[in-house]
Amino acid sequence: MSSHVEDATVVQEKRGHGLWLRLNRPRALNSLNQDTVDALHAGLDAAAADREVRAVVIGSTGRVFCAGADLEYVRSVADQRAADGTSGSDAFLKRARTLLDRIESFGKPVVAAVNGVAVGGGLELILVCDLAIAARSAMIGDGHAVYGQIPGGGASLRLVRRLGLGTAKHLMFTGDMHPAEWFGGTDLLVDVVDPEELDTAVERLVDTLASRSPLGLRAMKSLANDAHDTVGAVALTRELEALELHRQTEDWKEGIDAFAHKRTPTFLGR
Repeated sequence: MSSHVEDATVVQEKRGHGLWLRLNRPRALNSLNQDTVDALHAGLDAAAADREVRAVVIGSTGRVFCAGADLEYVRSVADQRAADGTSGSDAFLKRARTLLDRIESFGKPVVAAVNGVAVGGGLELILVCDLAIAARSAMIGDGHAVYGQIPGGGASLRLVRRLGLGTAKHLMFTGDMHPAEWFGGTDLLVDVVDPEELDTAVERLVDTLASRSPLGLRAMKSLANDAHDTVGAVALTRELEALELHRQTEDWKEGIDAFAHKRTPTFLGR
């Protein structure tokens, strides 16, 4: 690994049709500071600009996926003040929240490859990804309550929507950590695999996503994300409107033609 890569807070690696963004602060438990947040934004910029990239993978180096916000960094900038009076810590948390919201609404599928401990903001990072696969050795929890904190990255909403009110309250109130298999069969993880199989399992999922219409996936992601906040009849109307738009794409026509001729479709995202 070059010194440049060693110094990067996020390592970008293109694998086939997937752009991997690995958190790379293992000594700081891959916690998030301003440089890390900015680097993840830059990775999303790169993924958005590259038509060959069909999915983004967020992973990490070392034994920890993400320990959330770097509290030492947050404390170090707390006394800084912008021209409008905003503290450095508030500005960072706002930037981090913007990142999480951006991942959730990103126009390409985002997959979390959870290789180790994910706590606090690390759990919130998983929650904004579309799909997540975890190593069997991973430990996951909210953790805020242990130090008298409350979520700031959306866990109070997203945990309830993903896991239900009772399970969400258990995780938030106790701060307990649980092995990845504890979440098996829930809406948090799509698979739990042996640690040595994690990258292979994620690459296999990315290959599947890459074989689908990127336009179709983008439309379905938007519809699915809006489903919780939309009245049923309105959601169904939006689905029909999205379908009408999708039927005007080359990808839709390619899918119909491939079905008719019993061949594998090739989607170009047009």
